[in-house]
Amino acid sequence: MNTKKFWCHYIGSDGNTPKRRSIELFNLSELLPNIDNEHCKSPLWYEIDGDYYVLYAQLNDKVAVWVQSRVLSKYDVERLLQTDADIETNCKKCLDNFLAAYPNAADERKEKEREYCQRRIVDDKKSRDRATEELTAIQDYSNYLLSGDKWICAAAIRAFEEAESPILSGLKEIRAIKQEEREAKAKERMEAARKEREEKARKEAEEAAKEEGRLKQEEAKFRNGEKIAGEDVVTLCRRYGIAIHLRTVHNLQQVIIEINGKGNCQYWKQRGKRIPTLDGCYKTARELYDYLQKH
Repeated sequence: MNTKKFWCHYIGSDGNTPKRRSIELFNLSELLPNIDNEHCKSPLWYEIDGDYYVLYAQLNDKVAVWVQSRVLSKYDVERLLQTDADIETNCKKCLDNFLAAYPNAADERKEKEREYCQRRIVDDKKSRDRATEELTAIQDYSNYLLSGDKWICAAAIRAFEEAESPILSGLKEIRAIKQEEREAKAKERMEAARKEREEKARKEAEEAAKEEGRLKQEEAKFRNGEKIAGEDVVTLCRRYGIAIHLRTVHNLQQVIIEINGKGNCQYWKQRGKRIPTLDGCYKTARELYDYLQKH
């Protein structure tokens, strides 16, 4: 295979630190014959990383730079290698498989599958052509970066410095502008997140204050001998340190509708089941009532 060793500039695994090492790269034209590497400004090479092909653009005879966010999978390569005839054959094969599997399908369903097959042929061809066009654009890597649409990473700046490129100052200027835009957007996101946290805290405080006011009203009612929800009895007992058995907590929260401190209550009774034992609820309600009378 056609290989060549370059000083390759890339971003480290932390996603930020620029690094440089000598790597033996493979010529992309051998992997993708439809990509002409002979008559372009920045020939493309690749490094094999497991099941993926990491792309590098050649800047001169010694220096190459990692092409940001361009990693080809085996599926990508298969798609790029497909001819029009391949795409049409694969799509029609899927249609034939459907017709063979469902020979009694309604004519309307069969027609929809045929229409889907035609749409897929068109979409697959467009997808392949877009991917090929992007790789072709990268073969003029300087203009690809100077277009201003792409983020210029620190590794690219280092690579163009080592290659002593005349467009280095332009790349640095574009990177600075993009960096300012990124920082501005980051500040906007942080400000939006701060406002969201403050709004959430405000609503929680309002709800807590509202709940506290309601609970005070229920406490006053209970102190005066009126019935309140069993769940509020549990909350008040926990607030004032009155011990409650776990079964009593369950009955107050799930069985008792309302209860007072004088032995009167309403509770849920399921049909066909015995009346629940509520002695613990009465005892707890009496303890809370006596506590509130003394404080």
